[in-house]
Amino acid sequence: MAIGEALSGAREYLNESGIDGWLLEDYRGSNPILWNLIGNVGHVTRPCWFFVPSDGDPVLLTHEVDAGRFSSMVEAAGAENVNVQVRRFGSRTQMLSELGEVLSSRRVVAMEYSPKAALPRVSRIDAGTVELVRSLGVDVISSGDVLQYSTERWTPAQRESHQVAMDGLVRTVHDAFAFIGENINWKLTEHDVAEFIRGRFERLDLVAPDGPIVAVDAHASDPHYEPAPDTSAIVRKNSLILIDLWAVSAEPGSVFGDITWTGFTGEPTPKHEEVFRAVADARDTAVSFMQDAFSTGRELEGWEVDRTARNVIEKAGYADHFVHRLGHSIGSEVHSNGVNLDDWETHDTRKLIPGIAVSVEPGIYLPDFGIRSEIDVFLGEHGPQVTGEIQQEIVKINV
Repeated sequence: MAIGEALSGAREYLNESGIDGWLLEDYRGSNPILWNLIGNVGHVTRPCWFFVPSDGDPVLLTHEVDAGRFSSMVEAAGAENVNVQVRRFGSRTQMLSELGEVLSSRRVVAMEYSPKAALPRVSRIDAGTVELVRSLGVDVISSGDVLQYSTERWTPAQRESHQVAMDGLVRTVHDAFAFIGENINWKLTEHDVAEFIRGRFERLDLVAPDGPIVAVDAHASDPHYEPAPDTSAIVRKNSLILIDLWAVSAEPGSVFGDITWTGFTGEPTPKHEEVFRAVADARDTAVSFMQDAFSTGRELEGWEVDRTARNVIEKAGYADHFVHRLGHSIGSEVHSNGVNLDDWETHDTRKLIPGIAVSVEPGIYLPDFGIRSEIDVFLGEHGPQVTGEIQQEIVKINV
């Protein structure tokens, strides 16, 4: 997202919420949200501050030795009619003086801070820095919602890039199940299937920083299992295979897609079918809950969607086997900085707002197998939209 568009979104949110500004601080990469907002600037070695006021021009406060590194960013912002005021400091005393001037007329600012570290994805600023800003007579609140509003809403081009990724992922997972069926008699391993998927990504011009997960039977009980060449299980007949794959188009500025499917080499047992149905019901209930809320104009918080799906799994008798949150933010990172669907690992009170996307991925993990079904949901102007194919039953792999 261009800096002008992101800053416009930030100011819009700040004004609507009665917040005087958004103060971002970084020291040697401690706060990637700053760079998501203004663009990457290489080798910044001293503390750096960027203030987005609810009114007026943004202010960059940087050390003398780093100031030159921001010239391209300032020029790019100027090309978008954004005038970045640059202030410099040398000593810590000068830094505090300049920061005090920048914040002199402000009462409340948002920072990457989460009370009691309730939202780790937001908690980027150390306690001492929060204390410092508060000592200047400013109240510090969490930037969780403003950062989502300014940096996590997709542009139309990003929405299109996501669909490119999703189409490639769905095609690849079907091809992977066919590949398993065609090669199961040749001591095919989980790692072999993962290599097949990586090859498909290369042909489709998709990029994945890690993964995929290809997990057979008990390995699927580990939500983040990843096969290695020397420890992979052989894919045998009458086995369950879970495949979790994520990727992004190689086109710069694109956003990720992320899906999980399960298949079976033969006929799934009644137990497998029962677990899959509980997972699918939880997934579909969550989507319906989001769609119903949209139709009535009700704003949802992330935790509410998790709780709705978790109740379904609890009623099915598998409460102790759903061990992670329902879903995560999706953006320029596969696990991005927006709201998560989470009332388990955290209690995410951030709003589900138009323009963002989340995964919905309930899972049940038993000692001998695990099943997860993952889809992506984009919150568009017409409501929550599932962006890819929805798995309705366990894929029966011909063997």
